[in-house]
Amino acid sequence: MASERELLWLRRVRDVSQRLASERDLKTLLPKILDAAIEITEAERGYLVRVKQEGAGKPTLKVAQARGFDGTGLDASGVKLSRTVVERVLSREERGLVTTSEEDRDVVEVSSVRERRVLSIACVPMRLRGETKGILYLDHRFTKDAFTEEDLSILRVFADQAALALETAELLERADTGAAEVERLRGYHDALDAGRPPQSPGVERFGRLIGGTPAMGALYQEVERAARGWDTALILGEVGAGISAVADEIHARSERASEPLIRFDCATADPRTLESELFGHRKGALPWATTDRRSVFVLAGKGTLVLEHVDALPPELQVRLLRVLREEQVLPVGGASPHKVHARLIATSHEDLKQLVEQGTFRSDLYYQLDVQRVIVPPLRQRPADVPLLVRRFADELGKPQLKVSPKALDLLSTYRWPGNVRELRNEVQRLVGIKEREITTPYLSPAIQEGQGVAGAQRTTLAGKTLSEVEREMVAAALEASKGVKSRAARQLGIPRTTLYHLIERYGLGE
Repeated sequence: MASERELLWLRRVRDVSQRLASERDLKTLLPKILDAAIEITEAERGYLVRVKQEGAGKPTLKVAQARGFDGTGLDASGVKLSRTVVERVLSREERGLVTTSEEDRDVVEVSSVRERRVLSIACVPMRLRGETKGILYLDHRFTKDAFTEEDLSILRVFADQAALALETAELLERADTGAAEVERLRGYHDALDAGRPPQSPGVERFGRLIGGTPAMGALYQEVERAARGWDTALILGEVGAGISAVADEIHARSERASEPLIRFDCATADPRTLESELFGHRKGALPWATTDRRSVFVLAGKGTLVLEHVDALPPELQVRLLRVLREEQVLPVGGASPHKVHARLIATSHEDLKQLVEQGTFRSDLYYQLDVQRVIVPPLRQRPADVPLLVRRFADELGKPQLKVSPKALDLLSTYRWPGNVRELRNEVQRLVGIKEREITTPYLSPAIQEGQGVAGAQRTTLAGKTLSEVEREMVAAALEASKGVKSRAARQLGIPRTTLYHLIERYGLGE
């Protein structure tokens, strides 16, 4: 199993990355990034170097922020970091540098490093979509082994997430330039703050995803953020909630959209061939291996590999998957030399992976390695106001856009709990389309729906004749009442972030 130090770092990276994702003010974000990096590594000092490439010459380097261990700000303008260290990291593109490695031990003897009496350095690039946006430079004057080679891969994941957060904050800060993309992002975030889907008014879809409720607005934000990053993403949700559509949308909105999208289902693969399908094999390595087989990581090229039901991987293959993520290369069964992995990994699961970790059936180090960019797909029961939109959409896809549903039937459809989620709703609409009636009334619905197996009786409310805003207000009010005013609990019940709930409370005048 992983060392306690590694698990601690992985947990810290996951937690602080998710905190940084919600910060949009650039002046606040810069010190937060360094404070988080120091918190993760227990470094004595941290520096954030911005990198600007203009033309074919050397890039311009500027220390944008400097912080001490106790969170105090240092004078960034007076800091003179080792150019040797920074340029070595830039030349390596991805790997970074740490002075406890044999290869980089010499940098502590560089004059600029010796002058500052530094004993240990860890330095990693902040990369976004293959381009270095900055350098995260951490040092220690009192401990030689403050950072290890094993720390670099984890620190790089954090640095990449910090670069993603920086890009978002910078785009929003430059909103007054009038650039179309900046305005789109600004409108996107404003819409989310107001609890609307991040599209123009009246549009209630986000690519393949349908819905205009706050829960879907939060999902759109997570999808957009995951699409702009290159780190591993973890999509969690119930069966039938639309995990596959979310994975497709992340790939389609990323810079890898023109590259392959490969799916591999860990749950349905033949256990006898699972390892060779996932990692590849050489001819003759297995009794039935009459030809070479390429790993799905290799087949995905520079595109996206979606590992569905990652929780179904047996322990020995969890170890191999973790090794691929750490080393960014895959070794086929029976192979002597590994293949470089360029694909972006998206893992999905219907299970509570954290609970599986506690039960000892899923590796904790693999869980934290996957849980870098988390995307939660809300169940349909948490967004009943989206049901009429989905009914219309599915009816249109099934060739009957004029399908008419009576108000009472629509109310029952909207308040049913949908244990099978969106998939179950589509099956129901498909059955209703096949009835070929002019209007779908209550008797035509499935028995479970007719019996009103929906949301709690005290919270059920008819949707007939009401606007989306009216239904939304009633849902928020009901959740606040049921949670006795505890906003964090009400937000969980609604399946939305607390920040979105606060906006909705203010918007509808539901505060005390």
